[in-house]
Amino acid sequence: MDIIHRLRRKFLLLAFIAVVIILTGALGLINAITFMKMRSEVDTLLDVIVQNDGILPGRQLGTSTQSWLSDPEWYNDTPEFAHQTRYFSGIVADSGKLQRLNLSNISAFTELQALEIANKLAETDSSQPVRGMFKNKRASYAYEVANRDSGGKLVVVMDCTRDVGAVEAFSRYSLRFGLVCVILYLLVLGFLSNYAVRPFVENMENQKRFITNAGHELKTPVAIISANAEALELISGKSQWTDNILIQVKRVTRLINELIMLARMGEKDQRQLKLEPVDVSQCFTDAVHSFAPVVEKDQKHLESRILENIEAESDPRYLYEIFTIFMDNAAKYCDEGGTIRAVLEPHGKKGFRALVSNDYKNGEGQDYTHFFERFYRGDESHNSQKAGYGIGLSMAQEATRLLGGRIQVEYRNRVITFGVEF
Repeated sequence: MDIIHRLRRKFLLLAFIAVVIILTGALGLINAITFMKMRSEVDTLLDVIVQNDGILPGRQLGTSTQSWLSDPEWYNDTPEFAHQTRYFSGIVADSGKLQRLNLSNISAFTELQALEIANKLAETDSSQPVRGMFKNKRASYAYEVANRDSGGKLVVVMDCTRDVGAVEAFSRYSLRFGLVCVILYLLVLGFLSNYAVRPFVENMENQKRFITNAGHELKTPVAIISANAEALELISGKSQWTDNILIQVKRVTRLINELIMLARMGEKDQRQLKLEPVDVSQCFTDAVHSFAPVVEKDQKHLESRILENIEAESDPRYLYEIFTIFMDNAAKYCDEGGTIRAVLEPHGKKGFRALVSNDYKNGEGQDYTHFFERFYRGDESHNSQKAGYGIGLSMAQEATRLLGGRIQVEYRNRVITFGVEF
């Protein structure tokens, strides 16, 4: 059934969105922490070099502090670390002349390249240390520029390609891990979703089976009651009692037919429709004219604007049912002495739009999102003078869905309008 497929798709979509949000948040947080940790370690090394006037000191045991919330200052934990760190430093005088250049711990730059980089970085006018990163070819470098107490500026440039590469690799792996998790989650959930919706499917099947069977079983006693009432009228003549019996029989018969039709409609999908060329203009005209006597009897006004020669590939039974439901709803709830307006016009390149509106002064403040729910009635008093059970608009919505259209309701200037677009 199409409604079950839609429910399953919506369930999978919501689950997909939920797992994407969770994984994005978790992996994004982990990547952000990893990046900040890398930058903190790089900045710590730069600070050490700057504090030692451009030279990374050897191992210094016992200077780091640890806690269960932080990692140790691992830059001075091994005697070989000072030799593994690749950097260069230079002192630039206030006049812009390079006073000292240390290239003993790096081989990626020539003296001329290092001089150019140091002079460019020393152009900053900040009184506070300035840090940043740049790329040279495929390598990544971090730098710090600090003012010296004795004058001039100290520029330190350190190779951090391995650190940046590790963070970027971790980001790529975490992205792939997240995609694999989402795909596996959807596969598993798609398999298990059949079990999740099975009770709902069985419940719907039982409801439809009950409605169909009960409807057919009720038709027999209702027909007998109607026949007996008509027989009494033939024998004793019409009376208030027989009239009331026949009126209620008609109401019950209509309810039974609507319930059966709604149950059958929910079992169909678009592949089971018998689509054929339909003269939509004539179909809409027939539906509007069929309610003209009812409208005139209630002393209401009917206006129509139906453009001719509008055709479409559709199922004429469902299309006519939609139009009659709109007209029936308008005839019931139109204000006394009000006007019902029926409009049919082209929509888009090959489509059409059908609108039925009526004066409805009591429509202010109502929640129109519920109007297409089964058994919902805007008239909460359930006045029996307005025959109906809240099924018609639900049937119209189901028929519109089957035909591939869009149904809508709008309330403006004390006029309510129901419409379909195809």
